[in-house]
Amino acid sequence: MAVGTRVAAPNTIVRVCLLLATAITLGDGLQQLAQGGPADADNLHRFMAGVYIGWAPLFFWAAATIRRQGVLVYFLAVPIFLGCVGRLVSFSQYGIPSPAGVFLASALLDFLLAIVIVWAHSTALRSGRAPAAA
Repeated sequence: MAVGTRVAAPNTIVRVCLLLATAITLGDGLQQLAQGGPADADNLHRFMAGVYIGWAPLFFWAAATIRRQGVLVYFLAVPIFLGCVGRLVSFSQYGIPSPAGVFLASALLDFLLAIVIVWAHSTALRSGRAPAAA
């Protein structure tokens, strides 16, 4: 980005959301990599930890280059939203783990993060278009 060039508010919102997703995927991935899971599912937990850690640079790069991004940002919002769906399915099958507030807040964060990314990026793309000729 050139010096003196202002990033539009919707782009800033998307950038903050993508940086938050970077922190979440990196933090959760590193924790899961170190912690693992139950013996019968440990390899899956550690595999998914690698996937989470691998997503972090992509989220970060998209945030850093947000003014050049198009449809990729929507594709990045999809796994965040699907994470919310996965949590809700788990809650319906096994109940909400304790402390319930933490797990409900995590599901709400996943949902809102995905929705805000899509809304703000759509707004940014619409505002960046040239007005139609009369």
